Amino acid sequence: MNCPSCNRLLYSRQHKTCGFCGSELPPEVLLSDDEVAAIKTEQAAIAIRRAKAKAKEEEEKRKQAASDGGFDILPMF
Repeated sequence: MNCPSCNRLLYSRQHKTCGFCGSELPPEVLLSDDEVAAIKTEQAAIAIRRAKAKAKEEEEKRKQAASDGGFDILPMF
């Protein structure tokens, strides 16, 4: 979606003014409070999933390191 005043791409429809020209955006361009809340909820859920995946990956690395005596196993040529 573009700014109605300067016709440049809007970075965010949550802000009340255009980031380029500073003109006030009309209400029909802005996201509703419910839409903003839904986006924030989804962003929080994504952050939680990423943190869980990272923790699981780190735990698997720790288990692998413990099972091989803490040493990296390199192939012998």
